[in-house]
Amino acid sequence: MNYAAEQRIRLIDFLLAHYGHVGRMELCDFYGISEPCASRDLAVYNEVYPGNMAYDASTKRWCKTFVFQRAYP
Repeated sequence: MNYAAEQRIRLIDFLLAHYGHVGRMELCDFYGISEPCASRDLAVYNEVYPGNMAYDASTKRWCKTFVFQRAYP
């Protein structure tokens, strides 16, 4: 994983820990990346840290689960 991708993964972890949810637009706005790139980053986070987040179709956001543990303390 390159440095930029790792920083985006760290932001996902931070937003989940502090706000309880994260969506593609937060990543797009903060880093100026495309929506497909943001979707890929969310998928990578979900693959590397399974169980930390679950997709809520009604809000179209990823939400923190009850078993969430910070990946980057």
